Amino acid sequence: MKELMPYNRELAVNYAKAWALGRNPTYQDYEQWGGDCTNFISQCIKAGKIPFDNTGNDIMKKWYWYSDSKRTPSWTAAEAFYKYIIGNNNENTDSFGVYARMANYNELELGDLVQLVYGGKAYHNMIITEVILDGDYLIDYLICQHTYDLLDYPLSLKEGEKRYIKILGYYGW
Repeated sequence: MKELMPYNRELAVNYAKAWALGRNPTYQDYEQWGGDCTNFISQCIKAGKIPFDNTGNDIMKKWYWYSDSKRTPSWTAAEAFYKYIIGNNNENTDSFGVYARMANYNELELGDLVQLVYGGKAYHNMIITEVILDGDYLIDYLICQHTYDLLDYPLSLKEGEKRYIKILGYYGW
């Protein structure tokens, strides 16, 4: 029976902070081919102990990177990533792999994701690396990203329409 396994937010954030201003040589850098932001976010999530998902019935329902020539669009493209991560599981399914949902701004935690959206389609991904509070009052979030690299940058300074994604874990065996 499948069981919802935890997402290790601390490991995802540690990875994000370690590689926000550089590139992990294990992975291809896609900066010159439209940007590296989704590749970076996928690496962060993988570092947070979310395993590759090879189980979907077509390439758009899978998420993995083994090499530049053996990867899914969801690993490196912002909108394909959004469709995968939100469509893979919901409260009525327990497919193998990541389980995430849309979130409100004030419910984000470390390791959750923010997308910039234009015309209803994602074009950029970021990861929450700090939550700035004044007592119980939420002040701001800090993010890390690639495609112009940022380390612990205030989300409030990012312009554009935003979409928020909460990672709940993953279904494993």
